[in-house]
Amino acid sequence: MLAPFRQDLRRYAGGGRSAFLEPSLLAILSYRLGQRLRRVTVPLIGSVLRASHLVVHAIVTLIVGIHLPRGASIGPGLRIYHFGGIMVSASAVIGSNCTLRQNVCIGTRYADDDAPQIGDNVEFGVGAVVLGRIHVGNNVRIGANAVVLTDIPDNSTAVGVPAHTVSVLVSRAS
Repeated sequence: MLAPFRQDLRRYAGGGRSAFLEPSLLAILSYRLGQRLRRVTVPLIGSVLRASHLVVHAIVTLIVGIHLPRGASIGPGLRIYHFGGIMVSASAVIGSNCTLRQNVCIGTRYADDDAPQIGDNVEFGVGAVVLGRIHVGNNVRIGANAVVLTDIPDNSTAVGVPAHTVSVLVSRAS
């Protein structure tokens, strides 16, 4: 739990104010703790800890408006700007060093298990929606209010409703 959270913290560093004042960091910490508690194998202790965490996680979700369910797979280095209105499906897979902004939805389209797979270094604009069993490549930028319903290749930018690729980036620093 600590190694991924340390990478999350590094993404928050350098913003000119303490990272611990960011409400979104509380949601990430709660998610990382939930991931760790899923691996506790002592039956009674694990059950009590997981049940307690469910209550705390629900309160954190309500307070900050960021839903990062324990079932989702989220790589280290997650950065969330401007808390609020962020929903991630429990079956979503998100790579390392991704950036979410307010009102982003990464969810299912038809079934509980048809959530997107998001690559590394993906940046979501405000209000972006990514739905269904699709793949978003590495080093992708998804524009504000874009609705992504189809695969997006590596090193590209997607905008519009429905989203389409407008450019392919030659290289991008992570």
